[in-house]
Amino acid sequence: MKTLRLERTNIPLYVQLEQILKSKIMTGELFLGEQIPTEKELAETYGVSTITARQAVLNLVQEGLLLRKQGKGTYVQGGTKNVKNILTLKVRGDINDVVPEGLSLQKVKVLDINRIASPKRVASILNLDEGDEVVRIRRTRSDNGAMLSYIKNYLPLNIGEKIEKEDLLKNPMLHILRNKLGLPLKTGVQYITAVIADYEIASALSVSISSPVLYLETIIFIEAEKPVEFVQTFYRSDQFKYTLKFDLDGIKAV
Repeated sequence: MKTLRLERTNIPLYVQLEQILKSKIMTGELFLGEQIPTEKELAETYGVSTITARQAVLNLVQEGLLLRKQGKGTYVQGGTKNVKNILTLKVRGDINDVVPEGLSLQKVKVLDINRIASPKRVASILNLDEGDEVVRIRRTRSDNGAMLSYIKNYLPLNIGEKIEKEDLLKNPMLHILRNKLGLPLKTGVQYITAVIADYEIASALSVSISSPVLYLETIIFIEAEKPVEFVQTFYRSDQFKYTLKFDLDGIKAV
């Protein structure tokens, strides 16, 4: 088992591990009802003591994200839908209002394009059966040598197989789906939250494990509300900020 050692900083190790596990739950890497690794396995993976691992798990149990079953293990019982006091800010507008500016000036690096068995969360979002093959594309974007974002696109096999590396180096994914593949893109929904970088995210963004990053989930639909793409984007919090501009004309005071 690969050891992904946490850094010894002024943030206690159990807090770092707790935040990493929470991020995996919030991003769907750990799925509702799924059993998490044992405390011993967590300790070995992250190079901490079992006492540290136990404290991190207990904190998430108390928060309601995990459920311990005597003699059976610990399971995910919550996610963003189950966390108490989560408020949703709903914004409607053109896709150009939610796509980050300056994409054309950024350097894109395609890490890989692979056919994989769809994880549970991806399958549920794309209306597929768990294990159905999808195309996963992993990319990074940088500007003047500074890493900005890490993107994972998941597409149904019949769509993803038509996308080539050269396309991704020249155009945004929405442009490829609409203009090259001719898909009648209709609507999209985007969720934004803050998570903690695990080993994969930290490596891609060149940050330390447990660093805070901004996490965006985007689902793109064609007509009849059929999902054709699920995107997970991780932004370095020191290189990106979310700005919302709104018009107050005609808005009723509350």
